[in-house]
Amino acid sequence: MSKIFFIGIGGTGMNKLALLLKDFGNEIFGSDIKSSKETEKLQNEGINIYIGHNKNHINKSIDLVIYSSAIPSSNEELTQAKKLGITIKKRGEALAEITKKFKTIVVSGTHGKTTTTALIGHILKENGKKTNVYIGGEEEFDSFDKTAELFVIESDESDRSFLFFEPKILVITNIDKDHLGAYQNSFKNLKQSFKTLQDKSEKKVICRDDKNAFSIADLSDTNTFFYSIKNKKANIFATNIKYSASGTKFDLFCLRKFIGKGFIPSYGDKNVLNALAAISVAHLSGIKIKDTLTSLESFPMPNRRIKIRGEIKGITVIDDHADHPTEIESTLNAIKKHFPSKRIIAVFQPHRYSRVNALKQNIAKPFRYADIIISTDIYPAFEAPIKGINGSVINKWIKEKNKEKEVYYRKQLKDVTQILGKILKRNDLIVLLGPGDIENFSPSLIRFLKGATCEKKH
Repeated sequence: MSKIFFIGIGGTGMNKLALLLKDFGNEIFGSDIKSSKETEKLQNEGINIYIGHNKNHINKSIDLVIYSSAIPSSNEELTQAKKLGITIKKRGEALAEITKKFKTIVVSGTHGKTTTTALIGHILKENGKKTNVYIGGEEEFDSFDKTAELFVIESDESDRSFLFFEPKILVITNIDKDHLGAYQNSFKNLKQSFKTLQDKSEKKVICRDDKNAFSIADLSDTNTFFYSIKNKKANIFATNIKYSASGTKFDLFCLRKFIGKGFIPSYGDKNVLNALAAISVAHLSGIKIKDTLTSLESFPMPNRRIKIRGEIKGITVIDDHADHPTEIESTLNAIKKHFPSKRIIAVFQPHRYSRVNALKQNIAKPFRYADIIISTDIYPAFEAPIKGINGSVINKWIKEKNKEKEVYYRKQLKDVTQILGKILKRNDLIVLLGPGDIENFSPSLIRFLKGATCEKKH
């Protein structure tokens, strides 16, 4: 048994890795700058956690220190570990080292990784495969088994840590302009990193519909498996897609042969593509496609992925983590297709000054799919403000790009209900967007709706 200390243990990927190493028989300790539901959960699992960083937390009895990419090199615990000669690893490096003992299925891409990883894990487990699943922030896969055969991993390109893996099967969902700071602000470098990972993977599952992912694929490699909703030549292809409030139906073809009708209880073309990636991986793992289609029907969507939180007085509340323009457009477009009779009110909390600064006015474009937009100030995460980048500037951009829409601004989330109280009508749909603390807003919003008086159905 090793004694392992986590610096920044409350982080999304860090707390999951802590649980994994605990289940594998190690003694786990950690620290974080503040208490959270994640640290409380770990404490309930018997993990000793310090609130606040202090070099005295680190001593020679510790075998390994793991730290997140959010921890600066000047952190006193990290400095103390170096001084004492303790082995130090980044989260991604430590995870990759652990998973070398298993057949690894690595899910990569800018968007759709969480849902695709969850889909693959769900299908494999439903069909009797002993599988570990690593997804940051998802409780469904919180326990880990040393004797499992397969290990499904949601990888992370934001800090280049996905390059530590040597996948048995690699999924590339898409490649978009994000996290470029880790790649010398070069999209070419980002694409090259995906290619580097692809080239050391045994089998590849790649989205044929994403031009950037397709551009790095080796078309002569017989171990590359393509999926698509646009190109019939892809190995796995879905067509005749139909949208309803309960989910999405489609016809499935493999190698141009009709296999059967599929249904996934989630929304939009993006989730059909995620399902096709999972079907492809299951097929390459020896599961019959018809069995995979049956498993899809019971799939529980991950938290905050177009998640319906409730329906109050005819008003539907949906919660989604999207903040990148591609994600926002995909989410709003999906909602419009599945709920065509509803007026869509998008409540958007922008995330991180650096991301907004990189995206600029592009952040405003996808709101054309909403009828009414309410935006708030930026959720900073751990970042310091950037001059000229703030919530009111973003709201101005949204107004300029959506002149025919109703657009409102409230600095704080709690004040959004002031606007909603004036504009809500029965049959409206409110979608909360952003990965910040907007995820905690839906309970208070639902309480507000229960006491609100809405105008007649539009």
